[in-house]
Amino acid sequence: MKWQSKAGLILLAAATVAPPAFAQNLHKERGNILAVDWNAMQVRLKDPQGRERTWPVSRNAVVEFNDKREQFPNPKLGDLVAPMYVHFTFNADTKEIVKFEVAEVGFEPGKAGASASSGAAASASAAGTQTVTITAVDANVGQVEVQTATGKHTYWVEPKTLLKNYKAGDRVRIQVQQQGDKEVVTAMSKTR
Repeated sequence: MKWQSKAGLILLAAATVAPPAFAQNLHKERGNILAVDWNAMQVRLKDPQGRERTWPVSRNAVVEFNDKREQFPNPKLGDLVAPMYVHFTFNADTKEIVKFEVAEVGFEPGKAGASASSGAAASASAAGTQTVTITAVDANVGQVEVQTATGKHTYWVEPKTLLKNYKAGDRVRIQVQQQGDKEVVTAMSKTR
């Protein structure tokens, strides 16, 4: 009889132990980073179906590198840049990303700041006035993706109210200025 009651207590204890509540609400997705804004704790991602979305990011989000791990010995949010391909875990209730796993870096980080130098070169050529076609608009965040002569590029737009009359497919003339580490569209008008 003692054995049965001990076994019953063990079964009862096992049945009442549940996994942490937060673990039940976590989901995984994947996509390419298009833009990051760590001041607002947001990342813009493009999923494998080509859909774009801006996600909120937890300040305590975990970052792991599966690609080029040795070049990111102390991974942090600041290491995440376009065009990295990431698997990310988010809380289904808050839609906030809590973990990034970098599956593909997409550039060679050890080449004398490859991403920084190529970004600087792109900024230098992008500054000024250019005619482009809008491929995506995110008026909530204040970003526009455009097709330029050198490929697709995402810009911040200030003020973001400039975006209210534009949609994907519009051909526009934009004025781009370098503001700190951001390329910002400060003027936009439709063209033919």
